[in-house]
Amino acid sequence: MAPRQAHPFFRAGVPLLGLTIGGFLGLRFFLQGRLDVQDAQRKELDLRAPVNKQRAKKFDLQEELARLKGEVDIDNYENVPVPRPKELPDEDD
Repeated sequence: MAPRQAHPFFRAGVPLLGLTIGGFLGLRFFLQGRLDVQDAQRKELDLRAPVNKQRAKKFDLQEELARLKGEVDIDNYENVPVPRPKELPDEDD
């Protein structure tokens, strides 16, 4: 008969706790780095960022309407029909 070990906790429990705590600290370190990079990218003004993040002044609909009315002369225009695509010949099978 083999003698029973006096303290199996040191053989199995300490490595388990060590790996668990070490993994937790390692993941926290790497995830914090990733989160820091994402925060820095959000703060940076980028041309690929959505327009509402780039817009420095607040958008005013009435002001935009007045600007568009100034550019377009709605009293003098020519009604030009839109060219239609050529019709496909009827296929009778």
